Amino acid sequence: MADEETLKSCKFCFGTEEDSTLSFVHPCRCRGSIHWVHNQCLGMWFAKANAVQQVMCTQCQTRYQKQLTLKSWRSWWFPRLGVDMFGLLEISVDLWITWRTVSGFVGMMNGTKGIFRELLLCSMWKCFVASGRRFCYYGNLGLRFASAMFRVSIDDYDERREIKERLPTDMDWDKISQSAVLNR
Repeated sequence: MADEETLKSCKFCFGTEEDSTLSFVHPCRCRGSIHWVHNQCLGMWFAKANAVQQVMCTQCQTRYQKQLTLKSWRSWWFPRLGVDMFGLLEISVDLWITWRTVSGFVGMMNGTKGIFRELLLCSMWKCFVASGRRFCYYGNLGLRFASAMFRVSIDDYDERREIKERLPTDMDWDKISQSAVLNR
């Protein structure tokens, strides 16, 4: 372990501890030459990465554990969303389909809409709007809005693992951490 710490190098900029005073973090299960990354490099990478890559490591599939700390209100800014015209069209269609699905379901429950048509619309909504990729996309947009008011930091994977090892083993901590992320 001591050799591994003396050989820390950032997987993005390839800088080492000797090159700069930037702090390192290990955000996922990756080992070897892609084990460490500078906090600042990770932040810059998140600013340019797609929605899925901001949620989990593409190499080892580990979900990043992010912490939000409220910034001073003077530091708040309007985020750069990076949404093009096609993205705006997708968001508009998703909102319209969601509104139609909810209003159609209410109409079906009241007896003013047909059940077959509304079930077809609900299944289309589930397939196209409520997909995992779309939830990642909207979660990413929400995180960008949140980053305007909050400082986002990534928890170190090794520290999480050490804490997890000290906790009781009769609990499923992956499910608990996932529900904590969903409840944030």
